[in-house]
Amino acid sequence: MSFKETDFPALIKYLKAFLARESDPLLLRDVVQQLVKLYEEVPLYPGIVNMCLGGVVKETRPAEVTVGQKIYIRNREDCYFGTVVAKDADGITLKGVKSVTCEDELELGLKEMDKVCVINDKVLQEMWPSLVFEKGMKK
Repeated sequence: MSFKETDFPALIKYLKAFLARESDPLLLRDVVQQLVKLYEEVPLYPGIVNMCLGGVVKETRPAEVTVGQKIYIRNREDCYFGTVVAKDADGITLKGVKSVTCEDELELGLKEMDKVCVINDKVLQEMWPSLVFEKGMKK
């Protein structure tokens, strides 16, 4: 059985589609964590994992949120993540809040940076140059 005959390509396809429609890195991180958790529970059945992934993130109306739920909120360009600890008619209170904001430009001093990571989008070319092919090459 080749890789294409397995259900693994469907997992990659799901992540690709999710990434195309969702910009919140915290939400994407949790979806990947759930994928790994599901796969660890049923490692022989990536098709079942793929079916379950569709139910990991459920969009809901703000009024339907309940205490104890882990939620993501997008408010214009800002994204918030946390656990609902209280709810009343006016709104909700989140605990363990993480926030992602989008800025057009941000200046940081070198001394302000504790950890910096660079995304290497040429890793395949560096490690396995013989596997890098130009897109659209005609044979």
